[in-house]
Amino acid sequence: MKKTVIICRDPYDQTTWTTEQVDDVCAYLKQQFEVFPEFAKIYHGTVAESHDVTPKSKVDIEHLRQLEGTFYVVIYPAWIQYIYYAVVAIMAAFSVYSILTMPKPQAQTVGSSNNELQGRSNKARLKGRIPDIYGKLRAYPDLAAVTYNYYNQNGDEIEECLMCLGRGHYQIHDVRDADTAAEGVAGMSVSIYDPDTSIIGEETIYRTGSTFTELPMLVSKSASINGQSLVEPSNTVISEDTRVYFMTGGIIKAEGDAINFTNFFKVGDGIEITGAEYGLANETFGGVFTANSNNTLSVTLDLDLENVDSFKTLSLVGALFSYEVTSVDPETAEEIITTYNSDLSGEYEVESASKTQTGANFTYVFTISNPKQVNYNWNHITSNSFTATATLKNSVLGVTLDDTYSISAIQANQITLANVSIINSDWDNLDALYGGSTRGLSVPVTLDVVESRWVGWFEVDFEEIEQITLNFNFPQGAYSVGTNGKTYEDAGICNFEYQAMLNGNPTGAIYSSRIVKWAKIKNSFGFTHVIQTDPTVFSDGVRFRMSKESVHISSKTQRVNELKIKDVYVGRQLDKTIYSGVTMLRTRQVATSGALSMKERKLNCLVTRKLPVDGVGVLTATRDAGQVLINMALDAYIGRRTLSEVDVEQIKAETNKVKTYFGSSAPAEFSYTFDDAELSFEEQAGMVASACFSECYRYGNKLRMRFEQPQETSVLLFNHRNKVPQSEKRTYTFGIQKDYDGIKLEYTDPDDDERVNYYLSYNSATGEVTEDSSATNPLEITTSGIRNVAVAKTRAWREWNKLQYQRVSVDFDALDESELLMRNDRVLVADNTVISTQDGEVVGQNGFTLTLSQNVEFKDGVDYYCFLQLSDGSTQSILCHPGEMTNEIILTESPRLPLVIDPDRYVKTLYTVVESSEAAKQAFMLTEMSPNDQMTNKLTCINYDARYYEKDHSYI
Repeated sequence: MKKTVIICRDPYDQTTWTTEQVDDVCAYLKQQFEVFPEFAKIYHGTVAESHDVTPKSKVDIEHLRQLEGTFYVVIYPAWIQYIYYAVVAIMAAFSVYSILTMPKPQAQTVGSSNNELQGRSNKARLKGRIPDIYGKLRAYPDLAAVTYNYYNQNGDEIEECLMCLGRGHYQIHDVRDADTAAEGVAGMSVSIYDPDTSIIGEETIYRTGSTFTELPMLVSKSASINGQSLVEPSNTVISEDTRVYFMTGGIIKAEGDAINFTNFFKVGDGIEITGAEYGLANETFGGVFTANSNNTLSVTLDLDLENVDSFKTLSLVGALFSYEVTSVDPETAEEIITTYNSDLSGEYEVESASKTQTGANFTYVFTISNPKQVNYNWNHITSNSFTATATLKNSVLGVTLDDTYSISAIQANQITLANVSIINSDWDNLDALYGGSTRGLSVPVTLDVVESRWVGWFEVDFEEIEQITLNFNFPQGAYSVGTNGKTYEDAGICNFEYQAMLNGNPTGAIYSSRIVKWAKIKNSFGFTHVIQTDPTVFSDGVRFRMSKESVHISSKTQRVNELKIKDVYVGRQLDKTIYSGVTMLRTRQVATSGALSMKERKLNCLVTRKLPVDGVGVLTATRDAGQVLINMALDAYIGRRTLSEVDVEQIKAETNKVKTYFGSSAPAEFSYTFDDAELSFEEQAGMVASACFSECYRYGNKLRMRFEQPQETSVLLFNHRNKVPQSEKRTYTFGIQKDYDGIKLEYTDPDDDERVNYYLSYNSATGEVTEDSSATNPLEITTSGIRNVAVAKTRAWREWNKLQYQRVSVDFDALDESELLMRNDRVLVADNTVISTQDGEVVGQNGFTLTLSQNVEFKDGVDYYCFLQLSDGSTQSILCHPGEMTNEIILTESPRLPLVIDPDRYVKTLYTVVESSEAAKQAFMLTEMSPNDQMTNKLTCINYDARYYEKDHSYI
């Protein structure tokens, strides 16, 4: 929708105002003002201070772009409120102009389609990370080379792709084209190869359709070609008129005065003559030809052609042949025989011709003059046979004046052509054969005005070009209808010229190829023409152009032969057969009938990554998060750890804890594609652990994993003895943090592999939580690796319960024993923010009687518990009673471990004594720890509540 911009250059003189309809307000203002006016303001809708939208930041610029409607740009005089407007306008001038002109930041590398929310497809990811797929998921392989299209002999468009699935080995469950099984797509071939396996031959891990026996093409596609129609260069003005005749010296005349040439032509025009054949007619025949390396062409017919040695031109059409090239694989040293298909069609100069009769048959041998200059494919000829159609033209016993000339003079009844003998030497034979004039021979002649209709030049950069592939399309078919109502053939003829490029400049000879296609087809179809080139000549690129040549057919009431150029590829065959460390795919697919372009590629596979058991064992398809973590750590490109740096047994044991706790293996699975080269190993390992309710940590130099589950006892006890004095701060929450009223958790649906959301919504009026999307301010969580509905729901409920039941958070600086902690550990924290606390350290023990560093006060009728920090890093809660002294207590049971009370110990057993009703308030969960210095750490904890985990077994 257009936006209206009114610029008021003088607010008090409406004649200076201008109004314009624009698409982008910011771009229009940049165009109007080299520097944004110092005292200008922009108003939206109406001129009022409340509608001032003059941008002062990049965010304001983007906001201005999004607004619709009418905008007033008012330029105030400098004397009005000078100071205020100066400050505002300078900011506006800087923001509008500088932000509009500053360069855009570089786009990040394209990510794998495996992780996209929608519109997933096969695409090239230049300089992107090769996908690391773990677990089981539906993968969309990346394009490893430019797709290559061509038409087969049936006119069907074929697309060949080379793709990369990812690093490592995989189990393939199925392959689809969009939602259709590859086996059910007609004409589709797919082969998938393990790493370090040749991409040609039978050795595949999955195959449907035909086997790939040739290496793929490495090509570059011309971006300038987009389906342009090739336009005939001539316009017929005199068609098949027998009154036209020719005279020596390049004179065209007409019988009587019925034709006025000045009505159609002028001096300097190009003119094309067609049908001016006198004397011996052209001979057309078909058969099996043999081309030899000595530039001879032979054919045996049951047809006796007269005066065969009088013809000077031989035209070949449909001369398709094949040849073999033997090469040596640089990696295996094995011989590779590759078969190529080429075309020898062209119009050749005949040096000599002979005829030999054998019984009822006649063998004709034609010696061709310099055939390689006409068609490069003669370089591949040894002794090759093929079926083709040939036409003998330009007999010396007759004259053929057909060609394109330039008009040097013109009168009403006469045209004089320039340099006719140089263009066509048959003009010199008019005197000897026809007395200098063809008058009275009554041959239907067509005269066309010729214009230049070349498409190009276009350039393509590519090294060592071995072939140029041209794809043509007849969108309406190719046929003609005669005066008798019957359907006949028609043709499209393309003249293609190409030249080598070197350092961006054209160099060397201009080569040409005349491409002829005859057909009698009423539906859309295409064909491919391949031109072989010398890679030493075309070592740095090529430029090309093309035009359509007129085809003259007599006595036709309708002709259909619109010809479009669909694709131009330059390239060479890949010489790489083996790809190390990655799984490769090759596909061959038929395009939609009649389409000028292939549909979007959406080939996908349901795969499971194969990993060596424990990082060193047999390759096994697995979704186990523990195995994923172990193998990522040992991967030379990801973790780069050695086996001595990974606690394999501990990780496996912790993974089994997850399975045992939930009673299912699903919560211990991980399925995800890593595609970001910027992710550190620590970030990737954290993603794996998080998917199975765990965290990674390092114990010494070993990588370990820890499962978060309900904890009956605390790991450490913190009181005034191991906290930095006055560092403790407690925050009490009333209501839910940040007013969240629900959860929005994104995960991968295992049924259709789409990224979907699971919702929880909290109704503050009723206190109920429902599974719907009615929440207006949900906590949004994007998960990686979760591909199970029950696991996703459990994760969402854990997060919600932590929001719902979190009431107290505490921050304090702890002494160095806090180094033993990990995130989500349960700890006991005495409240040292109040004056009266009952905590300290144990200084003596006599049986069940403990002597404490501080006095303890007991209230009558109240039970008390003593929490002791034991030497193994755990805590123990014991019911206690007062002793004889105020700093003594009597335990009702013995501690599990000896207490540390020796005076020479730096850290003694710590304690805290609390009322039984307050015991739960001492329990916290560590959420964050960061070092302050070498002796202390900053700890952040939230109150521990077993209800965080109350839904753990509701769905799994």
